Amino acid sequence: MTIDLTFVWVGLLSVVAGIPLMLRWVPPNRLYGLRSLATRADDWVWYEANAKSGRDFVVVGLIQALVAAGTAYLPGLSTRAHAQINLTVLLVSALIVMGIGVWRAIRLLEQRRRGGE
Repeated sequence: MTIDLTFVWVGLLSVVAGIPLMLRWVPPNRLYGLRSLATRADDWVWYEANAKSGRDFVVVGLIQALVAAGTAYLPGLSTRAHAQINLTVLLVSALIVMGIGVWRAIRLLEQRRRGGE
């Protein structure tokens, strides 16, 4: 089987998209970043929650790229199985990162409203 780089590129794209968030370079906006009621309610929460979620997306992007490259070379693994494994890793990790991100943003907003940063 020849290696299909699609899922490797998806993982690397997640890394590239996560870095500006992690470095707090992305201001509140309508298109890019962790957007929730909590992150839209407070700029500090926006930057903190997105920095942590950006880091998480960098980590899962690296994992996705490694899984994609690694499964491409497994003997006897069909192209379909390769795609199914990688889609599962991609979707599960994205849902986990988003869920944790929203939970984290809510906690940060609560902390901010109590007066603690």
